[in-house]
Amino acid sequence: MSSIKKRPGAKMYTARWREYPGGPQKTRLFKKKEDGTNFLKTVDYQLLTGVYVPPEGGLISLREFSEEWWGRRTRAPSTEDRVARELKLHILPPFGHRPIGTIRKPDIEKWAKNLTLAPSNLAPSSAQMVYETLKSILACAVGDGRLSTNHADKAWLTPIDKVPFVPLTVDQVHAITDGMRDDMKAAVVVAAGTGLRQGELFGLTVDRVDFLRMTLNVDRQLFTPSKGRPFFKPPKGAPKCLNGYRTITLNGMLVEVLAAHLAQFGPGEDGIIFHNTVGRGVVRSDGGKYMREATKRAGVEATWHDLRHYHATELLSEGVNPALVAERLGHDLKTLLTTYAHVMPKDEDRVREILDRSLGKSAEVWLRSKAV
Repeated sequence: MSSIKKRPGAKMYTARWREYPGGPQKTRLFKKKEDGTNFLKTVDYQLLTGVYVPPEGGLISLREFSEEWWGRRTRAPSTEDRVARELKLHILPPFGHRPIGTIRKPDIEKWAKNLTLAPSNLAPSSAQMVYETLKSILACAVGDGRLSTNHADKAWLTPIDKVPFVPLTVDQVHAITDGMRDDMKAAVVVAAGTGLRQGELFGLTVDRVDFLRMTLNVDRQLFTPSKGRPFFKPPKGAPKCLNGYRTITLNGMLVEVLAAHLAQFGPGEDGIIFHNTVGRGVVRSDGGKYMREATKRAGVEATWHDLRHYHATELLSEGVNPALVAERLGHDLKTLLTTYAHVMPKDEDRVREILDRSLGKSAEVWLRSKAV
């Protein structure tokens, strides 16, 4: 039971309550009895309806609570690096010293807007990810009973204006291959012919290629951590995405390219097909460097990911089943259709032909009058 009393000679009223029967007694001082009574009515209602939040719950700083939140989560290595960077650069500098209960919706909206401005200059999509990290921290605080509301939930963010990509042409892919260093030329061809992500491409090993059946198995990627040597980890999306682990069909030319590359340069450590001069896996920064040098020579603006776009575009524009393309790319179908809808052929003429065959071309046949 809650109560409010004023001791003899005291200047303040003491409100007392317990969060559960037999629990420790909580107290709070008020100058006016009416204020204390109203406070206890609110506490009683919150306890009764299950929305009670201890008054001291929101006093912990975001920095302190984020450390607690961090230690309770298991993340993929790539996510671990990204979240650590977001906390260090974008979340803790403005909010780390603030009690979590004082971080309100207007604060979050102003902060999120500034993420896309100098000095951060983040792309809207990157700013969205930073916002989602803060939102996740505050959601954890709500779940722990430290906050009653996550003020990041309905904060307004700058809309992400997605500009459809322009796919590479086959001539541009040829130019990039010609401009690439000799030991990475085959990597360009394989990327364009399979749609592999950069980490999957540089994580490809000899034992994952079936030269007889003309397939390659994607069950891991080479991940580059912020510190230390690269290592193998499951491909993006696996195992949640059904297409994360997949087998990709190769044509004869790709098999020949892989065989010729291995004959000239041999496999590296762990059987890695595309490796540096000492046989080690290609880290992400080096892979990006190789591509920048090649595209500069070719006079083409492109990344390894653009070769993935090229592969998907070629298949979809020729009418290949989107479900099969999604499987090759390791995407779910929804993501594929969202990303590549603008490069898929329009079937209006085919629709007209189908309707002509099924319904006929003559309106008179359908609208002719029947004798009564």
